[in-house]
Formats: sequence, C-alpha cells, structure tokens
Amino acid sequence: MVGVSYHELTVGAKTERHSAGERKQFLVICVVGVAILMNSFVNAGLFEPVDIKNDGIYPGGEYIHKYLEHKDYASTGGMFRKLREDLHSTEDKDDSIYDGDMFAVYVDILGPSAGVGRFFSGILIDESKAALKQKLLEENMKKKDKDAPSVDKLQYEIGDLPSVRCAVVKFPSTDGFVSALLHNYKVFPALYAYAKKNLPEGHKFIISTTCNREKQMCTHYVPMIEQEKFLMGHPDTKDYEGHAQDQVNVDLKLLVKDIKKVVTLGYWV
Repeated sequence: MVGVSYHELTVGAKTERHSAGERKQFLVICVVGVAILMNSFVNAGLFEPVDIKNDGIYPGGEYIHKYLEHKDYASTGGMFRKLREDLHSTEDKDDSIYDGDMFAVYVDILGPSAGVGRFFSGILIDESKAALKQKLLEENMKKKDKDAPSVDKLQYEIGDLPSVRCAVVKFPSTDGFVSALLHNYKVFPALYAYAKKNLPEGHKFIISTTCNREKQMCTHYVPMIEQEKFLMGHPDTKDYEGHAQDQVNVDLKLLVKDIKKVVTLGYWV
C-alpha cells in the first residue's frame, strides 16, 4: 500500500486569488456604493423628524382594492406600480395623475417593529372617478397567465372607508426600497408610539398611506375613531389565524441582497 500525503497531492496547485488590481477595483466599488447608499438614506429622510399632527382628516370614499396577506409592507411601492399599470391608458400622458387616488391600509401592526402582515392596496375615489373603478374591475375579467405573479391574480374588491379624524404625518419618499425601509422602521414606529399614547384603550392601530412621486412625499394617516371600518369585514388581528406566521416572515436574505446590490453596484450579490 502506497501512502500519499496531503502535501504531495496539493504540490504545484495554486489557490485562486483575485489580483491586486481586482481587489483595488472592488474596494473602490464598495466605497462608491456605500456613498450612494448613504446618499439614498439621506434623500429618503434619514435625518428628517417625524412630525405628527393631530388635526388630520382622512378623505374617505369608495375603495377599490386588493387584499394582501403575509406581505412585507415595504412591497407597497410595487403594488402601487401595479395599480398604475392597471389604470394606465394610451390617452394618459403621465401615470402620476393617479398618485393622489392610491392608498394602502395596514391592519396588522401590533408593535413598533412590525413589517409583515395584511394590507390593502387600491384607489380611494368619489363618484366623479367612476371610470377608474370600472377600469380596475375590468382587470378582474382578464385571463391571467398561469405563470403570472400571485398578486396579479388577486381580484379587485369594492369597499368603503370612512372620513374620520386622524393623526397625520408627511415624510419624504424617493419611491425606492431605501425609502420603504425608513417608512417601515422610522415612521411607523413613531406613529405606533403616538397611537399607544393617544388612542383610547381597546382601539385598533391602523395606518393608511398615500404617496406623491412628483412632490416626493408620503402622507400617513392614523384613524383615531371608527378603526374597525378600515377592516372592511375582515377579521381583527387577534382573530386572524395567519398572524403568527407573519411574525417570523421577514425575508432578511432578500433585504441583505438588496443592500449588497446597492453597496457594490451589482458587482457582488
């Protein structure tokens, strides 16, 4: 029997290693990426105060929406983009005309760090905009590709949201994932703390958000009364069986991947 040592097996083998030039290039990319990321956070409101007012009025109206479960609230921007696609027509020169009608309603926030749960995404309109309602309902009749994303297959539903007194805050928005992170983990916790202090005991905490891309601003409403009407017939969080799953459903791998993509300009993902 002939013995062969590890040294003999690996002699002459070279461990692949990046050249000095490649390492320097990667370092430069990371430095630039970090600078871009920091600039994105600053533009998205990193140092902006969350100035909550107690004199807001929620507009209310007919709400044509999709009901989403087990979704990261940061995906609201993607749902708004889908809404604009479904509303857009060749006669419209700019799809930003719909921004003022689009609202999301988050119903499962039980703590300052909640980022996953149920929410509604749709348009809040009055009778003068019945054509927009019809356009979305027509989307329900279209045959969806079997490989289409699951949210595309959800039906638009019709509900009503009340016009009520609200706490309200305006906060910058850049319509990107950095902005979504700041809204989830800076604005929402501040609103939760405000509601915990000011809502009567037993009243549900709900946030409804609308964003204007032209003004680069989102407006967040916290209804101070009639919160149960914002559920539109769906169960309260304490009665919702899927809530326990949402507490461990944050996709940290996807979040880290997105941050790496920004920091390394797509060089390392």
